[in-house]
Amino acid sequence: MRNLFSKLLLLLLFLFIFPFSVHPKEKKSVAPNFVAKNLDGKKVELKELLGEGPVLISFWATWCKPCIKELNQLQRVYKKYKKKGFEILAIDVDGPRSRSKVKPMVKGLRWEFPVLWDKTKKIYRKYHVLGIPHTVLIDKSGEIRYTHTTYRPGDEEVIKKKIEELLDEQKKASDEEKEGGEKSEK
Repeated sequence: MRNLFSKLLLLLLFLFIFPFSVHPKEKKSVAPNFVAKNLDGKKVELKELLGEGPVLISFWATWCKPCIKELNQLQRVYKKYKKKGFEILAIDVDGPRSRSKVKPMVKGLRWEFPVLWDKTKKIYRKYHVLGIPHTVLIDKSGEIRYTHTTYRPGDEEVIKKKIEELLDEQKKASDEEKEGGEKSEK
């Protein structure tokens, strides 16, 4: 019994001293790039938007009531942070039967962010979406920083906080870059 206890103690000690050898660092997840047409037929490419600031992708459909509720809330968030470089891409995954409802719905709800077509669900599959609404928040460098499926009132506050964190990181990095440039000039 004493021998078993000492082996267990030694194992625990090893795990606390060398935690990284047992638990490898989590790999960063990079957002897959895509090109899709907006409701006016113009092509939009994800990587062209990323340099400005964080991008939130929301997969939705006209028949999905939680999707509509979430995007209505995100419209307010969009208005607040758009001037700081934040962008929303609402990716519609409606099938052929309900696709004709998309444009009138978006116009009626007065969403100002780009709505993109994913008629073949190619983007949907690239992002491994299992259900909608599905939200993906991507930082300026293209790293996925937050994902969430479903919607409950209040989820927009969590998203808002994540956006603020990314914008703060972006501002801090920009300030440090400016300081570095000023120091090298002196």
